[in-house]
Amino acid sequence: MQRLAVVIALLLAASSALASDLSLAVTYDKVVRAGFQSEVTFTVHNPGPDVARNVNVSITSNDIEFQKLGSPADMPVPSFLSFGARFTPAAAGTITFTATLATNAPDDLPANNVATATVTVSTDPDLFVVVHAPVRQDLSLPFTLDLFLGNTAKTDAHDVDLAVDVRPDVVVTSVPSGCVNSAAGHIACHPGLVRAGQSALDPLYTFGMVAPPDFGIGVIIFNVAATETEHDFEPNNNAQRITTALFRTFYVTSTANEGEGTLRQAILDSDIGCLNVNVPCAIGFRITEPSPTPWKTIRITSPLPAIDPVTPTFRVDGTLQHALLGGGNPDGPDIEISAAGDNVDDGLTVGGCGVEIAGLAINGFARNGVAVIAAAPTQCTGLKTTLHHLFVGTDPTGTTARPNLRGIATAVPNEGRFTGPATNIHDCVISGNLRSGVFGLSGRLNVFRNRIGVKAHTDEPLPNGNAGVYVGPGGYGSDIGSGFFVSDNLTNVIAFNGQMGVAVAAGTGDVAVRDNRIWGNGGLGIDVALDGPQSSAVPVPVLTLAHYDPVAKQTVIEGDVSAVFFDMFGPRIDFYANDAARSEGQRPLGTPSAASPNHFRFAVDGDLTGQFITATATRVSFVGFAKPATDGTTEGFLTQTSEFSRPIEVR
Repeated sequence: MQRLAVVIALLLAASSALASDLSLAVTYDKVVRAGFQSEVTFTVHNPGPDVARNVNVSITSNDIEFQKLGSPADMPVPSFLSFGARFTPAAAGTITFTATLATNAPDDLPANNVATATVTVSTDPDLFVVVHAPVRQDLSLPFTLDLFLGNTAKTDAHDVDLAVDVRPDVVVTSVPSGCVNSAAGHIACHPGLVRAGQSALDPLYTFGMVAPPDFGIGVIIFNVAATETEHDFEPNNNAQRITTALFRTFYVTSTANEGEGTLRQAILDSDIGCLNVNVPCAIGFRITEPSPTPWKTIRITSPLPAIDPVTPTFRVDGTLQHALLGGGNPDGPDIEISAAGDNVDDGLTVGGCGVEIAGLAINGFARNGVAVIAAAPTQCTGLKTTLHHLFVGTDPTGTTARPNLRGIATAVPNEGRFTGPATNIHDCVISGNLRSGVFGLSGRLNVFRNRIGVKAHTDEPLPNGNAGVYVGPGGYGSDIGSGFFVSDNLTNVIAFNGQMGVAVAAGTGDVAVRDNRIWGNGGLGIDVALDGPQSSAVPVPVLTLAHYDPVAKQTVIEGDVSAVFFDMFGPRIDFYANDAARSEGQRPLGTPSAASPNHFRFAVDGDLTGQFITATATRVSFVGFAKPATDGTTEGFLTQTSEFSRPIEVR
């Protein structure tokens, strides 16, 4: 919007003995919209040398009501004082405002004490377009383009046309009514009338498209423009240009151990092709070889190179096999990576950061199914390695053990709870491994929505030999299940493992273990400091009462927890129900909305008579903000979860 600043100020070489030379300036929008409030601002400047007393500005206008803003005041040296006229024009035309400056003190140049502003009122419509497309997109796969169209003016826009232009190798698969795909790379739509005040809360048009099969220039550029019969109040809003980045994808087309089209070659090629480039890269799968199973098995007979890209976005995605070729495995991943008993140490090794691995079954390796190893923290700030929708230690149906020594192992520098690289592990089946399912030697872990020690689709046992999840000495700040900040639908199933459900090494601080289903493991459900039951690392709740109230139709639980360890906010108490009298948590029951530092009471709907209740306590601290940290850290919220309490039967 054009802004016009008119400053009326003449300088006079003075021999005068008069007081200050006040001047008046005006700032306003040269063109305003009918029906919308606008304002003209007049500013008085007192450069000195004296204080100006009782300064006032009178404002007049032709045939429009307005509200004057500002009151008479004294002006020190130097200073500015503003007066305004606020108005809402109703019809097209011009409005002139005249302002006159007055003060009790003499002014040696009264000619600069008057200013005028002439405003043009427009009744033009004001169209705007907003376009939504994927930030990143895989080659050859479908996506949608959403187009929003609105009119912010008080008048309708007529005979509106829309044009969408895109690179011609983008295939348009569907257009809504009122649009035609008249030529490759061009779509024309005719909305016709766009009424005054139409918002853009919902997409007016959604287009189905398929990305190009080739990387090409690496992006899809969308140019969208709207036109109408009338002149538009703000034409710059009528067009938008957005860009979708394409993945530079390296395809695996062979199940062989090495050679053209293999996983090994794709890793080698991506290490070169994605070196120091700011484009998203991917390893995808397009294997057409016949297979006796619904999935394709890649047999690894020698160690694979590490996945160590120098790009902010990199993924290895087995789901592209089904997305590109269809068919596949209804019970799990379409791609199996197996050492086939050939004594290969690690399956996939992540040496960089910001890497995503998804949609694979990984089994039969002599050390780790997936290894996330040390990366320089300065290169990884804000980036996370993400492992999801993997079957690690099972066949691709998730029903039969094909063990690795360990499932997923991490050894990553840990700078703290909110900085440095983290490893997110979610929506995986991690079962059947000879030792731990997740072995986090160092580095923050965020472990949620996994099935650890059970089959993929039922709660039948498929145990890991040691702990379900081990958080080692460098795992400070890890979350297993719900953390303090995120607590919706993050439950892990951790059951039937040979040792503990969750094991936390001695001295490893601020590990939250909340809202999981943990039962049937060979050791404790949660073992903090690996020193047996009732660890002193975090006070464990003591349950004193659990009974069913038939009138309220609720099970009531009461107990106590030591307040010495907790700060002014008290602990967060989580309750669980179990079939057996063990210190574990088979079914989460919930958390009181407000925890007491000492005594707590919790009621849950339903009759749990005969079940065994346990609880955990989680510390919540404003470390570095509300109080000094006892462990020397200076970060924000910290959490630390206790072991499970001794069980109490509901009577």
